[in-house]
Amino acid sequence: MESTPPEEVYVEEFDPKEHQGCYIFTLDGEEDRPTKRRKTKGKQRATEKAAVEEEKCPFPVLLDNTETESTIKLRYQTYCKLWEKQEKRTKAILDSFNSKTLDDVSAFVKDATPEKYEGKIPTALVLAGPNIASHELLFEQLAQRIRNQDRTGPVVVLTSKDATNLKTTLRKLIRDATQQDEGVDDEEEDIIRKSAKLLNYDLQILQTWCGLHEGQKVTIAIQDSEAFDSNILSDLISLFSSYLDRIPFVLLVGIATSVEIFHDKLPKSAIRLMRGNKFDVERAEECLAQIFNDSMMSDKAVLRLGASVCDFLLERYRDHTQSIQAFVAALKYAYMSHFYANPLSIILGFLDSIDGLGDVLSTEHVEAIRNVPSFRRYVEGRLAAKEVSEVCKLVTDDDYVRHTVAEKILESRNYGIKLGQALAFLEIGRSCTLIQNKTPRYELYAKALSGELQTSPLVREFLMSLKRMNSTTLLNLFEKIMQEVQIPAIIEALGPLQEKIQKLVDEAEASGGKKNLISEFDMTNNTLRGTAVSKKVRLGEQKSSLTKQDTEYSGLIQQVYTIAESYLTTTFNSSENGLQNVFLHEIFFYDLRSPHSAVFAPKPRATIERGLSQPQDYLACACCTSTDGEEVGIRGSQAPTSIIYQLYLESGALINIYDLWSAFYSVIAGDEEHFDVATAQALFYRSLAEMRFLGFVKHTKKKTDHIAKLGWKGI
Repeated sequence: MESTPPEEVYVEEFDPKEHQGCYIFTLDGEEDRPTKRRKTKGKQRATEKAAVEEEKCPFPVLLDNTETESTIKLRYQTYCKLWEKQEKRTKAILDSFNSKTLDDVSAFVKDATPEKYEGKIPTALVLAGPNIASHELLFEQLAQRIRNQDRTGPVVVLTSKDATNLKTTLRKLIRDATQQDEGVDDEEEDIIRKSAKLLNYDLQILQTWCGLHEGQKVTIAIQDSEAFDSNILSDLISLFSSYLDRIPFVLLVGIATSVEIFHDKLPKSAIRLMRGNKFDVERAEECLAQIFNDSMMSDKAVLRLGASVCDFLLERYRDHTQSIQAFVAALKYAYMSHFYANPLSIILGFLDSIDGLGDVLSTEHVEAIRNVPSFRRYVEGRLAAKEVSEVCKLVTDDDYVRHTVAEKILESRNYGIKLGQALAFLEIGRSCTLIQNKTPRYELYAKALSGELQTSPLVREFLMSLKRMNSTTLLNLFEKIMQEVQIPAIIEALGPLQEKIQKLVDEAEASGGKKNLISEFDMTNNTLRGTAVSKKVRLGEQKSSLTKQDTEYSGLIQQVYTIAESYLTTTFNSSENGLQNVFLHEIFFYDLRSPHSAVFAPKPRATIERGLSQPQDYLACACCTSTDGEEVGIRGSQAPTSIIYQLYLESGALINIYDLWSAFYSVIAGDEEHFDVATAQALFYRSLAEMRFLGFVKHTKKKTDHIAKLGWKGI
């Protein structure tokens, strides 16, 4: 009997995705049913399924199980509504981010042909920056743009984990490129698969596919070129160059370091085969700043993060993830946690219209409001102001509390808006000065909430630089503030001063003087040493050299300084305008750090060890819980894996499997004389496999009937 070569069996009979197939089994006569009847039934099932999903509410019952079902649904609907709005704005920012790079790379791929590049591989070197976590989003946007919008051909994104060797890389490249087209019929698929006895990593398969799709290009995007094996990358480039006359390849290379380092990584023979352009990408920190400013400090934001959660997320972003998607996921988790566990979060759904808020707030809601710390401070403030009658109403009258909440919720929300405007004013002002340290707004946000910004040198440094601004810089600052920050107090106060300064500049230009006015505070320090008397003399000489317009400008800039100082000091004053003085700020600011640290920075080792050694803490079952406070120990009612783990702790470095089995059987059988041995063995081997999967034990060659302990190191 003639044997079949293994290569042909692999190509014709074995499909690597066969285990992912979907099979439909129908009874005899099912195919004879009318098509219309099947569709109607399917639509009916889909409608019923949608109705069931709509009725489900994943939120629990709060207020000591007194919360009504309508209130729970309202809380869930408010969460879905607010997060949907925030997610749309965030998605718009992510889509607009890297828009220039997407346009440039898209135009490059459209125009790229080997003829234009003298027979070389058209290559786009995308300088994506050192933030590796943001590269995935960028190349995903590039792939969607080229594949779906431009429709220039398939896009294959290769990462270092896909390129363990050359065959694996080519296999993935060919499979992804040929499976992206939805218009290929069965006949064309048969031509590609069965026309020739080819290995599944042969580029002739892709050549045949390109022959059936003339005019389309195959774009290969290498996401992390630094992590790629240099030999595999150079071999790929050599293969692309040899097939370039038959397969229109376009190469996109993501570079996190620099072009020079990328050139040093590859041999010169591979570098000569490529030719193209270099594209710079905006930094991910700018995208983070836009998302943070929109979600925390814009007038459209409803729920904001507190100081501790904000510090935790930013610290995690800088030191660990550096991923925009991870920050957005943490923001969504904050929304979910707030509405999931806070029954008063339903108030956020009535910000646009307070009609019906009083009807929704039950007696239990009012009592929960009275227990909020900010409400207590509000009552204490009224009591300090000797408003005894109002205090009595707040304590005893539920309707008056509902009325007060309806009146104060907009003031509470406006605190976050005013704080964001002040931070925007400070950031714009610092950007117009010569200050070297340009601290972004999202780093100032937590300091402002915690009251640290009031005494911070950042504000004082900006105010001192403001007094030394010349007329050109100051007018530029006015223009930015009027355009980007609509602060009525600042606009009304600085508007007349802006007109006077502009008038002085026009007068100076009309008289033939200098166009840039300076103030008497802008006295540059000479490098020559001198005594105090000589400095006073030199200062007097500089003042005497000021023109009439400079002198008037000095008086006006002093007024600008006074207005800015008063505004920033009042806004950032923690004792008077701090977050703790905002009525019901617990509803508008989420500041619980523990859920985020447990979810996004978990400690799996401690959790697994405690779950195995003390399963009663998680199961809360009566059979494993001690009533007298003593240690529970090993019991047969515990989970089999927990029994194995506790026996494991009492063993040495090498564990005899038979001894372990004997101890396990004696525990699980207990006092039963005729316990099923086969069931016990199945539980034993399953538990032992789970211990091996968790990394506690391994097989050892020292003794065939023993297993070795493993220590968890470096966790």
